Amino acid sequence: MIPAEIAGALILAVPALFAAWIALRRQGMALFWFAAAMIVVGVGYLTMTGATTDIARGLLPGLVSAR
Repeated sequence: MIPAEIAGALILAVPALFAAWIALRRQGMALFWFAAAMIVVGVGYLTMTGATTDIARGLLPGLVSAR
């Protein structure tokens, strides 16, 4: 089983990074890295508040730990 915090963070971060890459691929890598940093800060905030745990338990009820 995967910890709920990590699962929720991956559920949020991977699509956001992919969307940022698609949207910013022609703008230069510096802008993409800035967007990636903002995504990491946002997901970190959501992890610290416990939101990623709630998201993972809501989307993957049988695959995350129940602690």
